[in-house]
Amino acid sequence: MWNILSQSSGGLRLDSCKAMKITIHRGNQIGGCITEIESSKGTRIVIDLGHNLPKGDKESDDEYASDKAVADLLGDAKAVFYTHIHGDHIGLFQYVPDEIDQFIGPLAHDMVTAKYSHMANADELKENSLKCLRKLELFKKYRKGCPVVIDDITVTPFQVSHSAADSYMLKVKCDGKVVLHTGDFRGHGYMGEGIYKVIDKYHIAGNVDVLITEGTNVDGNGKSMRRESVLKDEFKDVFRQYKNTLIICSSADADRLETIYGANMESAKRPFIVDSYQKKQIRLINKQAEEGNLLYHFDLDKIYSYNPSVEKMRYMMMKYGFVMLVRPSVKFQSYLDKILQECKPEETCLAYSQFHGYIDNRDGNTAFNQKLYDFVNQFRERGCAVKENLHTSGHASKQDLVRLCEQVNPRLIVPIHKDEKSDFASILPEALKTRVCEYDYSGNDIDIVFDMH
Repeated sequence: MWNILSQSSGGLRLDSCKAMKITIHRGNQIGGCITEIESSKGTRIVIDLGHNLPKGDKESDDEYASDKAVADLLGDAKAVFYTHIHGDHIGLFQYVPDEIDQFIGPLAHDMVTAKYSHMANADELKENSLKCLRKLELFKKYRKGCPVVIDDITVTPFQVSHSAADSYMLKVKCDGKVVLHTGDFRGHGYMGEGIYKVIDKYHIAGNVDVLITEGTNVDGNGKSMRRESVLKDEFKDVFRQYKNTLIICSSADADRLETIYGANMESAKRPFIVDSYQKKQIRLINKQAEEGNLLYHFDLDKIYSYNPSVEKMRYMMMKYGFVMLVRPSVKFQSYLDKILQECKPEETCLAYSQFHGYIDNRDGNTAFNQKLYDFVNQFRERGCAVKENLHTSGHASKQDLVRLCEQVNPRLIVPIHKDEKSDFASILPEALKTRVCEYDYSGNDIDIVFDMH
């Protein structure tokens, strides 16, 4: 078993008698968690290298956001593996020295490349975007179920459901031990049950020494999360009720895009309108479908790129109504002003399909984004309807966290990506409670050293 020997500053460290070491930085916070695994021969890999989540509409404050800080953190590491493309998991990749290999899923790589290619069109973002694109050219792509060997460490990725397309959990074999890192996952997406099937198919259950799992929703209300299929029915109701529906959602969330597109095709069948960047992302998701992932498929001939100068498009939108993805940008606001001038307020609805905390302006809510709140609120001021609850979490419910721990049945459970005050052990049955490594967090990283007998 693993026994706590000592505690010091610098990260959470698990140390076996065979000298395999696991060090976790910023584990007791949501976002920005970094995991190091070092073999007895000194081979080091890192799982996820993301920035701290921003506070509202302010830039993320991150002590690692520089070439020097990341180089010092990584040291002689051989590789960095990313579980998915959310910024709190991949956001520091541009600072990684060129000699350190970086691995990510194939669709994830293409989607993040498309993001920075788009951002490079803005003068104020061009320099950093070009730096990111150069780094992305050096990336290596892993594939689900295919082991990647880094000296005496083997990493095998398995696809999971999350609110970012092409997300993975990683099985790491090192010094005869098995570490399973879940990344961010959920059990209520379109492929949510897949994580449990994979665990059975590849005989992972019962063979894991350390389970490193996300715990975002440990303090949830205990209710199961709404499934995307339920959300689809709710969107259908909105599309039937309103001629014009504008929707705020993530362009990286393939499940949500499928939900919205499918709901429209199964109900109103109105023109489905996106901007050029969103259509690029959808095209990339379709590319993966052509390669064997039949979960998503969009008819690109029925998805229109918005162009305010095309009179035929404006006529089509006003006559038949529309479903349109929007974003709170200066450029899009100019489009929106023109559109809403011709739309009747009583026929128009904004559907907000993201985390509600971003538009919750209660005192003390650090996630509140004034810019996004103002963008949403303008619809109310224009007399349009606003639907705020068309969303479900990208993270596992408490029930799914328990199910995962029971099925994997690891020797040690290390919860990360959770609030510092969350008690992960409290949600588990008695047989698993004693296996949880709960560590204190007071603003600085904590090192906990273990010894395996």
